[in-house]
Amino acid sequence: MTTRDLQDQLRDLLDDVLRGRDDADDPANDLADHVEGLRRIATYEEVGMMTTDPGLVITTDDGQEFQVTIVQSR
Repeated sequence: MTTRDLQDQLRDLLDDVLRGRDDADDPANDLADHVEGLRRIATYEEVGMMTTDPGLVITTDDGQEFQVTIVQSR
């Protein structure tokens, strides 16, 4: 697995849960409490971040942004 693979898997997982929270029939709806307050998950590349590092930008409902950089340690 590469850091980009992990980045994409995390983004996809969080996106699925974000979408599932609005659909009671979606199995991801059971995880909705874990993404409460989050609005958007995007990769650095998707938001045009000026870095070659893999990572995610997490935007909250009130407009705050957090950056999560993924670094392989071994």
